[in-house]
Amino acid sequence: MDERNNSSFSAEEEQRMKNRAAARAKEKAEQEKIRELKKEKRNKKMSRLATAGIIALIVVVCISLVFIAARSLGNVTFTKIIDYVKDGFSNLEPGEGYPLEVGSGTVVDLTMIGQTPVVIKNDKISLLNRTAKEMSTFIHSYSKPMTHVNSGRMIVCDRVTGRYMITDRSEILHSEELQMETYICTVAKNGSYAFSLKSEQASSTVSVYGSDFKKKFDFKCADEYVVGLSFSPNGKNIALIGIGSKDACLYSKLYVITVDKNEIVNTVDFEGESIHSVFYSDNDTIIALSENAYTVIGKNGEKDKVNFGYNTISRFISDESGNFAIVLSKYGSIDSGTVAVLDSKGKEIFSAEIDSKIECIDYDGETVCISDGNNNVLTFNKKGKLIGKTKLDTATQDVTVSNNKCYALCFGSIVQLNVKTDLD
Repeated sequence: MDERNNSSFSAEEEQRMKNRAAARAKEKAEQEKIRELKKEKRNKKMSRLATAGIIALIVVVCISLVFIAARSLGNVTFTKIIDYVKDGFSNLEPGEGYPLEVGSGTVVDLTMIGQTPVVIKNDKISLLNRTAKEMSTFIHSYSKPMTHVNSGRMIVCDRVTGRYMITDRSEILHSEELQMETYICTVAKNGSYAFSLKSEQASSTVSVYGSDFKKKFDFKCADEYVVGLSFSPNGKNIALIGIGSKDACLYSKLYVITVDKNEIVNTVDFEGESIHSVFYSDNDTIIALSENAYTVIGKNGEKDKVNFGYNTISRFISDESGNFAIVLSKYGSIDSGTVAVLDSKGKEIFSAEIDSKIECIDYDGETVCISDGNNNVLTFNKKGKLIGKTKLDTATQDVTVSNNKCYALCFGSIVQLNVKTDLD
């Protein structure tokens, strides 16, 4: 009897011990599983941090290499690289989106600083991101504002009073009043800038300033009205184109002046021609445009002229490298036109026939954007291939393009378009 009782108790105790052991084993397995999950999370976190570190390092190395290469080429600055980074971050901030209502008749100019759309209105300047959020605003009271943008800086000047401001994407860097009627203004890649002003002592005066906003010199042009200005890519020279009259005959004259020494290093005469625009190219040649021709001027003053006969240059735009796009109207007709892109030496890259009037054009070195009389916005790549076509509801007053976006001003609203669209 006692033996059976002892045997039964031992079996029950053994079962309880097994159960306890199984519970401990299960608990230990769960704890081990928890430790493994935590370890896996730590490893993933470290992996992500390592990946981020590698990407950051690659970005830094790439930017450094680009900057080193750019300095050797002289066409990209560290400031420009930083501006592209700023563009990327600013475009992350949400706005009300496009189309953006801006008021009919209030916009006098639409341009770009890098990839940032700039809307110049009668009373203010707005810098927008790609979601139409207003990133910066500059108030003004200019009656007839004109603008020029180069390498992240913009000059805005009142033609009537000569009041002006120099801005970047975020702030007004400098402002002043010239107290003189202003014909044209320009800003260089290195931040220097210049004006052609009405003068009491001469036909016109060109005032040149350094990037520190201090005046370098005044060049008084006794016989010609200076209607075109352009700095060389390195900012060391400035080209002026003036129009005058002698013996009842119209003529134009090009002056090339050193910025530091205020010395004339070259002059080129254009007898019987009215040159209205001039700009430097990256290879130090100068392009001069008249109503129906363009002339490439070499370093020694030699001229290579391309004449379009009865066809007229109705519009043109140049990029920061000196390549340029022109619109040709055949025999002065407004019903059709040709858009052509030429390199900095005046060699044609491509041309395309448009079967309606070309209203507006912009060119950023990669993409040509035009609007035509049928309310179409057309985009061509730098090889001349049509890559985008968008039909708008109303006529376009202005277009501007940068990177993969173009913007059209359409009587009270700004429309954002992709450069590439489905053409089928």
